[in-house]
Amino acid sequence: MWLLLIGLAAASLLGMARSGLSARVSHCAADAPRQLDVAILEAASLPAQDRLRLQVAVRRDLAPECVDLSGRRLRLNWYSPPPVEAGEAWRVEARVRAPWSYQNPGGFDYERWLFGNGIDGVGYIRSGQRLLPPAGDLRQRIRAAVAERVTDRRHGAHLRALATGDGSALTDADWALLRRTGTVHLLVVSGLHVGLVALLGYAVGIGAARLVPIGLVWLPAGWLAAAFSLAAVMGFVWLCGADPPALRAGVMGGLATAALAGGRRAPVASWLALAAVMVVCVNPGAVLTQGFWLSFGAVAVLIAGFANRVPVLGWAASLLRAQALMVLAMTVMTAAVVGEVAPAAGLANLIAVPWISLVAVPAVMFSLVATLMGAPFDGLAWTLADLAVSALLVGLDALGAGQAHPLPVPLGQGLAALAALACALGATQWRMRLACLPLWAAGLMVFDERPREGQFEVLALDVGQGSAALIDTRNHRLLFDAGPRFPSGFDVGEAVVLPAVAATGKRRLDRLIVSHGDLDHAGGVAAVLRGAPADSVWGDVRGFNAKPCRRGERWTWDGVDFAVLHPPAGYPRRGNDASCVLQVSAGSERVLLTGDITRRVETTLVASGVAPASLLFAPHHGSGSSSSKRFVEAVNPPLVFISAGWRNAYGHPHSQVVRRYRLLGSGIWMTGIDGALRWSSATPEKVVAHRRERIAGWAWWVNRPPRNYLADL
Repeated sequence: MWLLLIGLAAASLLGMARSGLSARVSHCAADAPRQLDVAILEAASLPAQDRLRLQVAVRRDLAPECVDLSGRRLRLNWYSPPPVEAGEAWRVEARVRAPWSYQNPGGFDYERWLFGNGIDGVGYIRSGQRLLPPAGDLRQRIRAAVAERVTDRRHGAHLRALATGDGSALTDADWALLRRTGTVHLLVVSGLHVGLVALLGYAVGIGAARLVPIGLVWLPAGWLAAAFSLAAVMGFVWLCGADPPALRAGVMGGLATAALAGGRRAPVASWLALAAVMVVCVNPGAVLTQGFWLSFGAVAVLIAGFANRVPVLGWAASLLRAQALMVLAMTVMTAAVVGEVAPAAGLANLIAVPWISLVAVPAVMFSLVATLMGAPFDGLAWTLADLAVSALLVGLDALGAGQAHPLPVPLGQGLAALAALACALGATQWRMRLACLPLWAAGLMVFDERPREGQFEVLALDVGQGSAALIDTRNHRLLFDAGPRFPSGFDVGEAVVLPAVAATGKRRLDRLIVSHGDLDHAGGVAAVLRGAPADSVWGDVRGFNAKPCRRGERWTWDGVDFAVLHPPAGYPRRGNDASCVLQVSAGSERVLLTGDITRRVETTLVASGVAPASLLFAPHHGSGSSSSKRFVEAVNPPLVFISAGWRNAYGHPHSQVVRRYRLLGSGIWMTGIDGALRWSSATPEKVVAHRRERIAGWAWWVNRPPRNYLADL
């Protein structure tokens, strides 16, 4: 039986992989705007940015030139939008592209998230015309009724998330607070919610059996109560969108209810395993979501923590033990699955989990039932629920006030901590638990091998249309530029650069050099320095006691020489030509990092006798205003890294610049296509491209780069 179920789950996963890859939007879709008839599945308003974030199902593609988008599910932004509601039908003009995201060591895997949630493409809407009003879907009507009742509440967005799983109204600041305190899982519909709904349904069933005893002639009271409980659970999971945590809890709740009604008992671990197989069969993409692993992992920890242990202190001690296990488990699993840990998470969860379990969630569930039944006191119920949530958030805000963001955790450390936790849970004696500690300690040593004395490594990060590069010697680490920060508030320094720093070595920087003050180079500085403090900061960046870059500055780390070639003393600090130009050399190998200098500065460098380089970071992202013929010939690089975003609005790199490097025989790599690029002075002819390595490895959901993109320029 189990082999059959496992085979079915495996077949579902294989089918998901094949169908999902075939349904994904092709690169050619981005060549021209598309006229699409779409149904609005979800609409999340972001008022601070005057933007709507939509999930739509394409009913009809009116211009299927290279690919027909009909039947695809897309995630689209709409700036300065008209009023849009879920359930409506629209005809829109949209720019659609294939799923594509930053590819670096560490950080959030957006392509995996899109694939796991069944989203085939992304883009934005330029204009639209409403075709049909909301279709009147029952779930949308219920969610709309709840939204109407909580709109005027102080924390209405949190109440909606707890009651119906609809987190679309939560702002970036709301999510940031939850991340800082490690309590994101509290706003996810979990086993706690489903368990309360199941108990409520069971109680209603018992009440119905007592009120109508004649029905027991053909249906025992236990089965009637189980039927009510199962119906309540299925309805609640459906209302919440059947996300993996809710679906897992629903399946386990249904199995437990049926077993209880039938007088049968089975190990809880068997219920968990069966629930996992059923969730995968229903939604194969769930295995790529973080919620799947966190949800099943948390329950597995509780099962392991109480297995084969005789309770001796009663229910209160058991409750405290479960609480301690959950705090430890969620911290470790978040480190392994999400790749980050909030320093305040332990204390925050010790306070928040009991409060939300015993006060907030019961209040929200009671309010939801009152609204569904049309009770006249539902307004008072929501007010009390809002007070409960407000008290929770005030406490979380106080705990997270001193934490700017969670600390990134390398995958090796997270897995080692998870292995140590599993070992400790499986141990039966305290001596055996102590023996598990080396597993956790081993995670502290899971880093890439450091360069040898007199050698260095360069990691050019994929930060889109921007710049960030890590340079490592034997005992030192330098970051050149910190990536962009966008007007929307999205900070690449926090989302990409900082996780990459943590995932590839020590978190503290010896030096941060900001080539110049443009946001695509300096935007992420504040976030990076909060999580990875630097002993010194150089460049045009205000507020960090930064030292200006000056030609003639030289230093040596571990046998590797660093030299600033530009700008000279007294040079104006503003503009692209004020960019700091850094040369790193070890023996005969040199790397030249150029910022956004133009031909004017290139001429000066050539006149001063710039040396040939093994690796050149193309000036100004490969712009046509840089990489002059004389400069390129003087540097004569075998390898060129272009830090530019895929399909960026500036047309970087310029086709003439690409041809100029090709005429010299230079190998050209672009971060926006190839992902993060790693180069070492020990093997100067070799480049490791993060996206291509992941495609060749196990990350089959990562999108392939377009064929011959640079060759066509």
